[in-house]
Amino acid sequence: MNSRLPAFDPKLLGAIAGDARLYELSHAMAPSMPVYHQHIPYSLALHRRHGDPHPTKRQDGSSFANEVIVTSGHSGTHIDALGHFSRNGCLHGGIKVSEVETRDGYRELNAADIPPIVQGAVVLDVAAAKGVDCLKPAEEISVADLEKALSLSASEIRPGDAVLIRTGWSKYWSDAEMFIGRRGGMPGPGEAAARWLVSRGACLVGSDTPGFECLPNPGNSVHAIMLVDEGIHIMENLNLEEIAQARKPRVIFVALPLRLAGSTGSPIRPIAIA
Repeated sequence: MNSRLPAFDPKLLGAIAGDARLYELSHAMAPSMPVYHQHIPYSLALHRRHGDPHPTKRQDGSSFANEVIVTSGHSGTHIDALGHFSRNGCLHGGIKVSEVETRDGYRELNAADIPPIVQGAVVLDVAAAKGVDCLKPAEEISVADLEKALSLSASEIRPGDAVLIRTGWSKYWSDAEMFIGRRGGMPGPGEAAARWLVSRGACLVGSDTPGFECLPNPGNSVHAIMLVDEGIHIMENLNLEEIAQARKPRVIFVALPLRLAGSTGSPIRPIAIA
């Protein structure tokens, strides 16, 4: 079974007004960025520098440089492939992990299977709806919180939408220990809120935290509900500060996952157009 991501609808482009803006929704990837402690850290090192010896002398004085990048598919702003989580030994659609897991990754439900994403989206500023700059560590987002945020944006969730949840957690991007939840956890939807999003027709969800859901988790895994049970991709470490302040009722959301065969996730550079 594939994810719930809808096919590209050309009508979306007709909804872009002449004065529309592009909003950056990602954080720049750098060795100093916070990385959730269960994933390997990101690093970049120059493999070749300008001026290094070259077998063939270049008469025009030109040179090139390149680098080696080591990263998890879940570093920085990224999207989870459906193979990222399992339940009782099975991935989404009842696919047995043992039948698709290899040394080189997963033969099915990997990041290369995620299509280009261009779809309608709503931004739910839960922090603003609750009258705070940022939610507290381990604060569970309830259905009532989501409904209040939806009212604040004067919008509605339509079947096939992406739902982007702002908790204000990006304020801790430069404080790695706080950002990854080592000082009491991180805020996010609980099970009830997750099932509410599913019932409203959301087919893609994301937030500005590295864990999306409330952690420590007070109940069933929201990741398992979304990825395994429902086939709904999760995005994490989004930068929603600017788009949330714009108070747009709807945006066009664009993200292009890397076609990383076998990978359980992929860095993305998402944007919103509104």
